[in-house]
Amino acid sequence: MTVETVRDADVREWLMPFLLLCMRGEDLRGYELMGRVSDLGFGSVRPGEIYRTLRRAEEEGLIFSEHEHLGYLLSRRRYGLTEPGKAYIEFLADFMRSYQREIESFLKAYEGAATRGVCG
Repeated sequence: MTVETVRDADVREWLMPFLLLCMRGEDLRGYELMGRVSDLGFGSVRPGEIYRTLRRAEEEGLIFSEHEHLGYLLSRRRYGLTEPGKAYIEFLADFMRSYQREIESFLKAYEGAATRGVCG
C-alpha cells in the first residue's frame, strides 16, 4: 500500500463529513465547496471525487441540490443540507467529542506508562 493509496482512502472517508460541514449554515456551489474543502487542509481533491461524493450524499438524503439557471443552456447546481444532513453532522460532532476524550485519556496513560511502566 502506497502513501497515495492511504491518502485516497482517507479522502474518501472524510470528504463527505467535511463537505457537509462546509454547507452548515449556507448553500454552496460545487466549485465553492472545492475551495472550502481545500482551505480545511485537504489540499487538492479532484473535482470528480467531490461531485461523486455530493451525488452519494444526495442519494443518502443528507443534502439537496438545485439548478440555478444562468441563461441559455447555462446552469449551476447549488447544494445544501437537509434536516437529516444537519442531524448527521451534529451526531458526528458529538461522537468525535467523545472519541477525543478517549484519545486524550489514552495519550495521558501512554505518557504515564513511559515513566512508570505499562499500566502500572
